[in-house]
Amino acid sequence: MMKYYERANTKKKTLRELMTEKPVFSPCVFNPRSAIMTERAGFEAMCFSGGNFASSYGGIADIGLMTPTEIKAMVSNITKVTNIPLIVDMDTGYGNELNAIRTAVDFAEAGAMALHFEDQVFPKRCGHLNGKKVIPREDYLKKIRAVADALKGSDCLLIARTDSYLEHGVEEAIARSNGALEAGADIAFTEGARTIADIERIGREVHGWNMFDMLHGGASPDVPFEELVQMGYRLVTCPKLTHHIFVAYSQIAKRALEEKDDSFITEYGYDPSEARRAYLSEEGWMDLAKAYNPALF
Repeated sequence: MMKYYERANTKKKTLRELMTEKPVFSPCVFNPRSAIMTERAGFEAMCFSGGNFASSYGGIADIGLMTPTEIKAMVSNITKVTNIPLIVDMDTGYGNELNAIRTAVDFAEAGAMALHFEDQVFPKRCGHLNGKKVIPREDYLKKIRAVADALKGSDCLLIARTDSYLEHGVEEAIARSNGALEAGADIAFTEGARTIADIERIGREVHGWNMFDMLHGGASPDVPFEELVQMGYRLVTCPKLTHHIFVAYSQIAKRALEEKDDSFITEYGYDPSEARRAYLSEEGWMDLAKAYNPALF
């Protein structure tokens, strides 16, 4: 197992390298433990979900209330203990072109290897909710150009997300995506397409790498990963995968507390405290301490 300092100093394979090799499936994470779990499960990339982070860290809905400072701190915590590319949701950039530039640079310096940046008005809301409003296309493309220029020379890709589908339809979403790619974005992402036919059309008519958000129960229909690849999508994120795992264990623990029953510990075949120590590399930290000062442990 890679020690903490080895993990932090090992060169990561970039998301661009991965996507050049093959289509990428990326579960979403929201804290270091969910990120470690995702990496050790064998996934090659992960996405920092703004919605899951808002609910787990802030206890609030995904309606634009989390701050870039809070997000940057968590991104840094995740990238220090993992070694696969992290995609980060930077919302609308938290203001104008200058705000977006600073947000992008900060998140990239914290370790993000891709940022998805959207065209909603601020404050924004979850991409699968109704009632979204977007800024004019020309203003969106100016901000895309600014962020793309700010990220030049880094390993961090720009994912141009458009939420215009619901308000203006599929043709406008495609036009915005192609315009964003021409303005310097690396990947196009249309959020909330409502039909299989439109998902196929976007994959066919957007001329570059496409991303799809696989949110079961969201605005878009469920489409298997392999079918999305055949439609022309190169990156697929899944916001609920790790979140569902944590919710399931929370429900088990809640039931155990209500029933004053600890049988779930043996029922699931492991001691949670042992699992926690393994995931958090407790022995690795002890080995590192002993290498410098045996008296510490």
